Amino acid sequence: MLVPPVQAQKMVEGVVTDAEDGKAIPGANVQVKNTTVGTTTDPNGEYEIQVPAGRDVLVFSFVGYQEREVQVPDDEARIDVALPRDVVGMDEVVVTGLGSEVKRENLANAVTSVDAADLEGTTDVESIDGALSGKVPGAQINSYSGAPGGGVNVRLRGVSTINGNAQPLYIVDGIIVSNAAIPTNVNAVTQAASGGSRSNQDNPVNRIADLNPKDIQSIEILKGPSAAAIYGARASNGVVLIETKRGEAGETRVDFSQTLGITTIRKKLGMRDFTAETAEAAFGERGRQEFLEAQNERGFIDYEEELFGQEGILSTTSISASGGSQDTRFYLSGTWQDDEGIIERT
Repeated sequence: MLVPPVQAQKMVEGVVTDAEDGKAIPGANVQVKNTTVGTTTDPNGEYEIQVPAGRDVLVFSFVGYQEREVQVPDDEARIDVALPRDVVGMDEVVVTGLGSEVKRENLANAVTSVDAADLEGTTDVESIDGALSGKVPGAQINSYSGAPGGGVNVRLRGVSTINGNAQPLYIVDGIIVSNAAIPTNVNAVTQAASGGSRSNQDNPVNRIADLNPKDIQSIEILKGPSAAAIYGARASNGVVLIETKRGEAGETRVDFSQTLGITTIRKKLGMRDFTAETAEAAFGERGRQEFLEAQNERGFIDYEEELFGQEGILSTTSISASGGSQDTRFYLSGTWQDDEGIIERT
């Protein structure tokens, strides 16, 4: 009687890393093909798995990366795998208000997506609503006035009311937030509304401006009328879904960035050119005397340069730290922004 040899299970271990930067991928799935045997990588990207006899193919996968199948050699007990990132995005999903994820091609709403790279761009932005300008098709995004620090008006579906609120509904990480416009009370200092002037420079600032644009992971914008079926009547002007950045399991990562720049008046109106004759023709003999006095003694004063000639320094400093384990993850960040104006002490 012949007894066939017994094939024992084989222990395989290794590390799963990112093919682009070589960093470990915690939480990656490792599975024996065509079986229910599988495991996940630890915070260091390491794994151990028992491969049953007769099975010699491991499947490695993780969200945002391309799936890889690796043959297990008979004489190898360690397999290190580098997963390439999935840049095609054919199976892109959208998070809906019902807490589910739907493929974009199956979504009934008109959705526009803006990721962190598109939101920040190549220059710093002051607020999220201002950063969306030019990135959302069909959206009307403009400031209340040209005064520094003023709020921004966002309309996704045009004018839908005369006296009511036309602002979209803002939802941050699943929580509805207030976007009430709060006045800055600048008029209490400038008294610009006095003397018959109706412009009080008291530009209201939207509360969504409190969010740091560098803390935003992605923004989904629902413009279709069906958004009201998900979020109610307040979504009749559209919905802005904001997802903030979160920590990832693994080693603590610290990011630091700083930008510097200047701001200056782009084009001045300039000074009027006078001669002694033109000054006399315009203001009489007194004008001629004052012109000659200024020319010979005190010189001419460019009041436009005196008022708006400052080159303001623009500086933004940001620092963030993220990391954690499979059970606890953290993301901390802070930004200091100091922008000077073209007028002194502004």
